[in-house]
Amino acid sequence: MKRNSFNVLFFIKKAKLLKNGEASVCMRITVNGARVETNIRKSIDPASWNQAKECARGKSRKACDLNAYIEDAKIKLHQIFNELEEQRQPITARLLQEKFFGQDKETEKVCTLICTMQEHNDQCRALVGKDYALITVRRYES
Repeated sequence: MKRNSFNVLFFIKKAKLLKNGEASVCMRITVNGARVETNIRKSIDPASWNQAKECARGKSRKACDLNAYIEDAKIKLHQIFNELEEQRQPITARLLQEKFFGQDKETEKVCTLICTMQEHNDQCRALVGKDYALITVRRYES
């Protein structure tokens, strides 16, 4: 099986400063040459950004919080990448981004109480004559 190349890069957009003079921090995920960029909804003063190390300079609270977030994001992305490789699933930059932000289809399925009761009723109906009587299933459905 072909080994996937994977890289994560954090950078700021100096060209588009926010109203408070700070620059947005962005993340670029690259898998096999295909890349996707996204804003991580964090900002920093452009003078406080070290592009070579991909982190904020200084010991201020904001810089430490941003650096901790970046490290956590790198770790989480590598974990997601390794899980997908172990499962031998096709890996794309978009898929990694969706899983990182919790937008993948697996996490979108939210089962309501009505949905849960319907599943339970279907299971009970399948067991009519074995574990449940027909009248019991009908009472659950009403």
